[in-house]
Amino acid sequence: MTEAIEEVQETSKQATPDRTTDFPTLMQQLDAGVIANVLGLALSNVALAVANSNKKGTITLKLDIKPNSTTDNSIVDVISSIKVTEPKVNHGSKVEDFQYGSVAFVGYGGKLSYDRPKLDVNHQRQLEIPAGINQLKVGTY
Repeated sequence: MTEAIEEVQETSKQATPDRTTDFPTLMQQLDAGVIANVLGLALSNVALAVANSNKKGTITLKLDIKPNSTTDNSIVDVISSIKVTEPKVNHGSKVEDFQYGSVAFVGYGGKLSYDRPKLDVNHQRQLEIPAGINQLKVGTY
């Protein structure tokens, strides 16, 4: 009896696609990984500045997501704004602002990805055209 319940639960898990955005992978893909590299360097620089000055430093990541297309609601612009504040030893701090823009696709359940998903935000499958076919005709030939 418990085996049957476990089998049904396993089948239902496989039938429902994961709708959670893979954030680390998305950050590596947007702008060819530049955002992830800038954040990594910023973390190192701020950590060093905090250790040297014994003052607080900050890194702020802001992601603005806005529609890209009026005809395809699954394409969005992702604008990444990074603000880095490094404390200085004697007085003040160093502030840097970075802004990057990229395109992403919204898949089923709101899952963001850099590649167009097979199942879009409206739960419709994308048409897969085999290699070598460059046009489709509808109707009689």
